[in-house]
Amino acid sequence: MTRKTRDPKPKPANRAPLTEEQALERARANVAQVLDICRRPGRRLVLMQDNPDPDALASAAAMRDLVYTHLKKRVAIGYGGISGRAENRAMMDVLHIDAKRMTPSQLDNYKTICLVDTQPRSGNNILHASRPAEIVIDHHLLPKRNPWLAEFSDVRPGYGAASTILYEYLVAGGVKIGPRLATALFYGIQSDTQDLGREACPADVRAYRDLFLVADKKMLARIHHAPIPMDYFKTLADSLANCVVAGATVVGYVPSCVNADMISDVADRLMRLEGMRTAVCYGVCGDTIHLSARAADARGNTAQRVKRVVRRLGTGGGHRAMAGGQIPLEGDREKRLALVRERILKAFAPHKEPVPLNQRGDDMRRPGEFS
Repeated sequence: MTRKTRDPKPKPANRAPLTEEQALERARANVAQVLDICRRPGRRLVLMQDNPDPDALASAAAMRDLVYTHLKKRVAIGYGGISGRAENRAMMDVLHIDAKRMTPSQLDNYKTICLVDTQPRSGNNILHASRPAEIVIDHHLLPKRNPWLAEFSDVRPGYGAASTILYEYLVAGGVKIGPRLATALFYGIQSDTQDLGREACPADVRAYRDLFLVADKKMLARIHHAPIPMDYFKTLADSLANCVVAGATVVGYVPSCVNADMISDVADRLMRLEGMRTAVCYGVCGDTIHLSARAADARGNTAQRVKRVVRRLGTGGGHRAMAGGQIPLEGDREKRLALVRERILKAFAPHKEPVPLNQRGDDMRRPGEFS
């Protein structure tokens, strides 16, 4: 099978955005290629990151419907870790997104694999290096090193959500978007862009606007206000007890948690601390140290900072204002965690003295300068 590599260099950030008509024209060509690949004999799988977020779940559901509408072929949806966040579990339940937890060996049962909202060799999915993906659709930054192979790839770092890319595919492919799928895609965009306030482009705005009219508002409310388990509050309390502030950066640490979703959730909440420009949370889930970082805007260059933290230890990446990483918990646990903490402070708050959050007083009310 002939495969092509995608250009490992992202397109210039100052490139003029496509008009709606141009975006649909590009989407039509991409849909034709995707359907040609999915038309081949054998089973098809849409694979998400190990701990899928709303954007991944919505994108997977859209790919499933796109293939079934045109080819009448079923597509399985899988992930390798845990869907632990209450909103994510509610989304799967309320919107009937049948996603299954899988092991790496099960991937051999599928002839065609499509990655959505993740990339090969990113470290956050179970696709092994010896098994290239046929299709990759994502919106995260492309790696500068270790380029991967895919027969078809559509990676747009300028988009705020992969759901927006899949929305364009559905529209270009003439697929009717019902209330459930519209709700999923709307919530995927809403979640990843924080209501269009984080790294959203004109295409995200158009999709958000159109999908809101079709989305089921009661279903959205059930997802937003899903019941939260007791473990969530324990993990949040642990992170606050171990939280430090260094300049305009707040760093939380979770000694142990059941699922990695909690790490990103804590990072989101810490980012709301008054005066902060950057928030980082790291913690241990099983035999892995998970890291999640947030910044007030793209000046935070979050993805590059995370890559500096995980260099030669693990994997990581993401966006300029939102990123994550994974580091195997090898050797001496305390020494490994101390090294990660040291790297986080060096990358996100250089030359700033960390102070426990519970020791900070009224000075926390003063906006901090960008670290």
